[in-house]
Amino acid sequence: MSMWEAVLLGFVQGVTEWLPVSSEGVITAVHAFAFDNEVADSVAFALWLHLGTVFSALVALRREIVGVVGDTLRNPLRPTRMAIYLVAATLISGAVGFPLLMGIDELSGGIGAAAMAVVGALMLVTGGLQLRRKQGGNRTREDVTLLDAALTGIAQGLSTLPGLSRSGLTVSALLARQVDRREALVLSFLLSIPASLGAGLYSAYDGEIYTSGSAIVAVVVAAAVGFVTIRALMTVAERVNFGLFVVVVGLSIIGGALWQGLS
Repeated sequence: MSMWEAVLLGFVQGVTEWLPVSSEGVITAVHAFAFDNEVADSVAFALWLHLGTVFSALVALRREIVGVVGDTLRNPLRPTRMAIYLVAATLISGAVGFPLLMGIDELSGGIGAAAMAVVGALMLVTGGLQLRRKQGGNRTREDVTLLDAALTGIAQGLSTLPGLSRSGLTVSALLARQVDRREALVLSFLLSIPASLGAGLYSAYDGEIYTSGSAIVAVVVAAAVGFVTIRALMTVAERVNFGLFVVVVGLSIIGGALWQGLS
């Protein structure tokens, strides 16, 4: 892989990881078809690039992370609702997503298209409801419950399937639960850290191919661009109707399902 290819792939990962599109799907398509690589290798490289966007989230949300860790250390027997939410959602996400990750080739070619179409249709309904509301939800990170954790954990786990957007699914689940728009982004981005770290490390361990300079450059670019993208999204969160956000990802998922079903 040349350096310019690494920079391009890192840039694409840094942008798409936080938008209502499947970063894994986009990176896989570019890596496989534009640069003539095997699809399996492209999926592995897409997972590897998640290590870059882990650093993006760690830096961009450092205050929130320090706050959660500090509160937990000060009173470990009485963790905050946010801490309980993050732990529970992460465990549920792993329980759903890891088996899908292990069998991703078979699942994406079998039930993947049908599952994507159903998820896309449900997201169109959620987006339509959001567009009709003049005001967003007003629940905050301190109001989240185990039901919220279960829904977003399942959503994040399902996003292991190619074509399903992690940020799109988790933000949509939180918006449907009347969580404030900016708070939904914060919770979604925080929840991405352990999942993305696990995906990146799994890819590195399984592939044993990511020691080249270009692979490292791709991760660094993904981290830098991802940080800028997160900050931009957080800035406009209060001024954007995320119903449109959800509709776009729903249409994208349905389009991906149709393409996968016809290919």
